[in-house]
Amino acid sequence: MVIGIIGAGISGLTAGRLLSKAGHEVTILEKSRGYGGRMATRYAGKENQSKLDHGLPWFTAGSPEFQSFTAELLEKKIIQVWGERFPFFNGERIQSENPIMPGIPIYTSINGMNSIGKYLARWVDVKTDSRVGGLTHFGANRRKKRSWMINMSASDTFEADAVIIATPSRQAYGLLNTTIDETETLRIVREIDEVNYAPSFSLLLGYGDQPKPEWQGIMCQNSSIQFISNEGLKRKDTQENSLVVHTSPSFTRNFKQVEPEVIRGEILGELVRIAGGWTANPEWHQLHFWRYSRALKSIDRPFMELDAVESPLAVVGDYFDGNDVDAAYRSGYKLARHWINKFND
Repeated sequence: MVIGIIGAGISGLTAGRLLSKAGHEVTILEKSRGYGGRMATRYAGKENQSKLDHGLPWFTAGSPEFQSFTAELLEKKIIQVWGERFPFFNGERIQSENPIMPGIPIYTSINGMNSIGKYLARWVDVKTDSRVGGLTHFGANRRKKRSWMINMSASDTFEADAVIIATPSRQAYGLLNTTIDETETLRIVREIDEVNYAPSFSLLLGYGDQPKPEWQGIMCQNSSIQFISNEGLKRKDTQENSLVVHTSPSFTRNFKQVEPEVIRGEILGELVRIAGGWTANPEWHQLHFWRYSRALKSIDRPFMELDAVESPLAVVGDYFDGNDVDAAYRSGYKLARHWINKFND
């Protein structure tokens, strides 16, 4: 079966990997230049030698499926245990005792979070810079060779027997609406329309050869900042002192229409209050806006699909049965296992 997957985040890559290993021909179409969605890494600093995780700074593994994959990543030396030194800022002062630490191990990348997406992509054909504009359904009575035509924004097309939409819910909603007159997608559209996201800014900061702080990250409450990640300690000793500051949803909503220079000034002012005056004057800085940082509502199932066997279509993502990378992995994993059983009989 030829399967087209829209989106090279963790859900899409996981589904693609398993389905490809089961013998299906899988192609993933990704609008950006990288893999992994919010498990993203940016190269910055002098000669772009520093790697900064400007999406998810760390993650946990609670489910058996994701714990097994995490063990695989640890064995391959793609990730490392993290979070031994995460102090807590309560809105007034730093506390060494952190009341909001997860009760399970924390992990982060060794050479950048995007290395996880690159690892998953080894089993599939990923076409980056490929923005999808809509879907055309031919179905069982088609004259075309395949059930689906994926229409690219650049006027190209990709034909597939089955389609998996592995994008944030708002983008999945738009794609499904292009097929609503031709397929029974209304049930899916109604449910995912209720999923909204908290936005976030990530401010990337480089401090050159200044001494790196000893803490790995600072968790914050009652602040415009949600988390401060010490990226310099994640990498080899040669990486410069570098931080990524992740803002709270409320701050992001209030400032998303404001000029970038004003946003940077507000974040830096709060960073100085939390981490100290040495953070006031970075050698360089970059600001990134995440529109779909974290789903605020979860759909109580691992994925959704059309009932039609002759033209399969499914939707996966981190907003199914959760709102984190563990949920994203489980969603892609469980759909893939379901389709392998369903179509390999």
